[in-house]
Amino acid sequence: MNIEKTREFFETGFGSGKINFEYILEGKKHSKVYKSKMKYFSKEAIKEFEEWNEQGYGIFYLPNGGGYKNEEITDFRACFVDMDIKDELEHEIVASGFTGTRNDLQELVKVGFSSLNNEQRFGYKQLFKERIIELEEWGIPPSAVVETKNGYHVYYLLETGAQRHEFETIEGLLIYIFNADAAVKNPARLLRVPNTLHLKEPNDPFMIKLEIFKRNIRYDAAELIVCLNETIERVIIKLDSQLCVNRNKAPTYNNKLLLSKKGLPARMGIDYSNMDIGNVPLISRGFEGLPELKSRLGVDNQSELCYIDRNDIRQFLKRQNLKQLLGIESDRFLCIFHNSSNSSSGNIYKYENKWFYKCHSSRCGVHYDIVQVIERMTRLPIHKAFDYLKQLYNIAEVKTEWQMDQELLIDFNIEFLERFKYDVDLHNNYPFLSKFLRTKGTLSLLIQIHEVARRKLPQLATMKSLEKTNAIVFAPIHQVIEEALNFDSNIKNINKANTKIVILIFFYLINTISTEELPNEMKKKLKEYRKSGNTYKNVSRYYEIVSMDTERLILAEEMSKFFYESNLTISTFRREQLIRLCGTDEANRVFPERVEEEISEKNQKLAELIHYIVNEEIRFKGWTCIYEIVEQLKIVDIDYKQIYRESFKFRWNRESELDLLEVSDHDKGFQSWLKSFLIKKVVLNMPIVCVANEYVKARVNKELRSKFDIPIHTKGNVYYKAFNIEDFEENKASMIIKLKQNDTRLSNSKIAKLVNCSRQYVFNVLKKTN
Repeated sequence: MNIEKTREFFETGFGSGKINFEYILEGKKHSKVYKSKMKYFSKEAIKEFEEWNEQGYGIFYLPNGGGYKNEEITDFRACFVDMDIKDELEHEIVASGFTGTRNDLQELVKVGFSSLNNEQRFGYKQLFKERIIELEEWGIPPSAVVETKNGYHVYYLLETGAQRHEFETIEGLLIYIFNADAAVKNPARLLRVPNTLHLKEPNDPFMIKLEIFKRNIRYDAAELIVCLNETIERVIIKLDSQLCVNRNKAPTYNNKLLLSKKGLPARMGIDYSNMDIGNVPLISRGFEGLPELKSRLGVDNQSELCYIDRNDIRQFLKRQNLKQLLGIESDRFLCIFHNSSNSSSGNIYKYENKWFYKCHSSRCGVHYDIVQVIERMTRLPIHKAFDYLKQLYNIAEVKTEWQMDQELLIDFNIEFLERFKYDVDLHNNYPFLSKFLRTKGTLSLLIQIHEVARRKLPQLATMKSLEKTNAIVFAPIHQVIEEALNFDSNIKNINKANTKIVILIFFYLINTISTEELPNEMKKKLKEYRKSGNTYKNVSRYYEIVSMDTERLILAEEMSKFFYESNLTISTFRREQLIRLCGTDEANRVFPERVEEEISEKNQKLAELIHYIVNEEIRFKGWTCIYEIVEQLKIVDIDYKQIYRESFKFRWNRESELDLLEVSDHDKGFQSWLKSFLIKKVVLNMPIVCVANEYVKARVNKELRSKFDIPIHTKGNVYYKAFNIEDFEENKASMIIKLKQNDTRLSNSKIAKLVNCSRQYVFNVLKKTN
């Protein structure tokens, strides 16, 4: 077992890209599949492979990078083929004159394969080796060869930047050259990991071996296609060749180098210009064939259609008859996107007034709308394909003056916000605002709100009533948060992100709009959204982008300064705090959807109790802490057990069986909940208490312990009445002097312990006295 060779195969063959590994239970009708969290070949991965192998699982990986599905693959690192004995048997049976059904053929292959002895199987493997050697003699050696139980996996590593259409073309050519398995050609194909066991037959396991690996052999995709095509042409002339033996697997379209068009590079792929199918050859000519196509479809004299929203253009295009565009009359036909032998694999159908193209072949399986069809056939980039269709149907994409103005505003805002990442002058001018914006994920969240606003501008520009208001952009706040969560990995919690947006509204960096202030068009959409069954706590809150001018930034700095000096925090920022600190009007500005909501009687009572307890504690001993307040709150006359019952989230406005449940005072679940509940309430109310009474919040230290005689076991923050620290230092110095005068034998160390200060401080005080 050559582990080092396999390690080199993965590390140098597939670069630094992540590799997706998968474990499949073998030898059973219904296989279980597990996706590994390992993304690199390592000692830990090898150990994991062995453990899963012992449980009867085959170890597989995806040579290409991106995901586990074909459409998710973005990094095309290698092309590959699977030469299998069964494919060779199938070819021999067909070549001998078989004329039966596909099921009969598969049955004959199955019987023939099971009857082979080891010597015969070895003979087929030797044939496969001869094909690899012959192609190597033609100047196209493989990068790697892996021996499997019934054949070989042959790899051709690709240079960085290979495209999907190049990968598909190479796969088709290699399958024909080697007479390989025609199913093993999709981008997200799973292949076996070398040095692991093949366990389809548990009683006859086979070790997968990496026979050849040449780390320096790597191909440019376009050059490899040219070389393979040239090899095919030479092999056809050579009579004694072992290559290209199965004409049924010869590619029909995927073997032509297409000329460059309008500055685009030459590409390999299906040559649609040679297809005698409706309008397909004309469409393949791109913009050059557009006038003739418009004439054929009868849209050359169509009046211009004007759209503001690009999404409306897409919806219009999807409603166009795709069969008429392609010039295909039948419902089922040979798929035009792969080398199909099934005359009913292609299908154009209409669903909800929109047209789609679908291939029912498992080897292709495309499911395209009109834009994707044109993109693939014209080989134009997506934006050019979109322009092609706009010209075909005479569509104009326009922008209103309001839309252009808002785009400019959003661009200026984003450019300004980006400066907060590095501009020292901004940090000096707005220290408190900078402190908040630089908290984890906050600045990127605000920028993402602007990005969402930019994307929604075309839709909003169609609303006539919007331009008559002061509003700039509206969007449901929950959609913004969900997009931001996907956009920025620093923001993990949707509730925390929502609170940050509320604080940004409090700072006047964005505005919030009540449902009543929305334009009529937006109100209709909101009603439809609610009827659809989608629910979210803040679904009715919409935001407004504002100009980041100097006056607004000064206001934002004042509000952020108030936020920090009042000891407010992101995790505990609530409407109740705003009502108590700033009044109902300010709370309604930040939470317009909760205008009618009042502080509950329960919360009002708890707030008054907390205020009373803090005042009493500080009056008697000068300080207090959260845990002292919590312990006193536990003994007050409040039915905490009922609040505990009501806290369960599966209670839906109906009598619950939990209402009848007896809750013991010693119940661990209840005690844990009660402690957490009271701590949250105290933390929520302490900023209000501190502002009202000018109390100070500070982390306990030596000076505070000495001043208030705070026990050593008390940790964290304490609350106390503000005092003059200079007087405190002066009293400490006078104590040192008195102690030394009363007993000159006292050492500096002893005095430091008595006064609770450092020896250096004692030394400095006594030195000044002398």
